[in-house]
Amino acid sequence: MSTIPALPAELTIYSVSELYPRCLEWTSSAAEAACLDLAADAVSEVDAAGVQLLMALQNTLHRQQRQLRLLNPSAALGHACRALGAPLMTSTQESRP
Repeated sequence: MSTIPALPAELTIYSVSELYPRCLEWTSSAAEAACLDLAADAVSEVDAAGVQLLMALQNTLHRQQRQLRLLNPSAALGHACRALGAPLMTSTQESRP
């Protein structure tokens, strides 16, 4: 069983440049999977740059006919997505044991 990658607590303009290479790693390491699951419960600070990064990741996966699933998205992430009108939150779910 593989470990589900986790988003960091800070998903802001100050951290997205460091997170972007990890997103590419996650995408390529799970290339055979139809869905990329990311644990999103630890996100406590998020801004437009963080949401934009997740939207770019979602678009990349969509072009590969794959899906992004955020597991247990934090309230902060949900609020930021709603405030920015980002449809990202529609492809989320709670993690299952």
